[in-house]
Amino acid sequence: MRKVTSYGQRRRRKRQFEAAGSVVLGRVLARRPSASSPSLFYRVRGLLLLLLIVVGAATLWLALDDRFYIYHADVVGAVRTSPDEIFHASGLPGLHILWVRPDDVEARILAALPYVKSAQVVCEPSSRCKISVVERQPRVMWEEEGRSWWIDEEGAIFSAQSSGESVVSEGWLVRGPLPRDEYGHLDELVRVALSELWMAEVDISPPLYYVQGRGLVFTDRRGWRVVIGQGAGIEQRLHVLERLVTDLERRGLTPRFVDVRFPDAPYYSLKNDW
Repeated sequence: MRKVTSYGQRRRRKRQFEAAGSVVLGRVLARRPSASSPSLFYRVRGLLLLLLIVVGAATLWLALDDRFYIYHADVVGAVRTSPDEIFHASGLPGLHILWVRPDDVEARILAALPYVKSAQVVCEPSSRCKISVVERQPRVMWEEEGRSWWIDEEGAIFSAQSSGESVVSEGWLVRGPLPRDEYGHLDELVRVALSELWMAEVDISPPLYYVQGRGLVFTDRRGWRVVIGQGAGIEQRLHVLERLVTDLERRGLTPRFVDVRFPDAPYYSLKNDW
């Protein structure tokens, strides 16, 4: 009797499991895609194709419309340099606005125009560009074997002819071989000496001369040739020069030159040129 009952229970559980499976299967079948899915796919594909056409048309417009190409720039800060020269050196003429890289443009200007100290480039989407430059201010004109060079307070050297000036408006004229460092700038010892000499406001009859092995040489208001040398310490040498000149004048002596390169051992000659 117990075995029959157990068998009947197993059959009831089997029928319940089959009924539950039918319900689940019915739900799964109910969730299968409807026949409208293909039309949705075609609608999406059509929208993507339309978007592609719009993007392509916009790209062609950007590429072909002259309004997006640069044919002019506002140049400010240029005094010695022609604005057209700066604009052409920038590489902007005919360039598409999307290809403008301000850092690259600024680097091209500085590389092409050594008398420009700094440059800043700003371009708008409307292809309007502004180039702001700061020019180097010449402190010295250096004449070397028929060529003229400008030198600013940092020792940068650039052609005087290319800057549009050929005479010294302020500063000094120096003649002689032009000493340069490994970067093409004025030798640091000479630059320092010129800066200190400038700050000391010495009464000098131009031009100064640069003599290899001796440094800077100038003629004072008495007509005496003075070897001042190079490097720092110009003010101390000038004080020594004053004392030496006072002593020479007291004794009625007129030297051919006075050398104060070494303040502890100034030197002069009444006969020799050097």
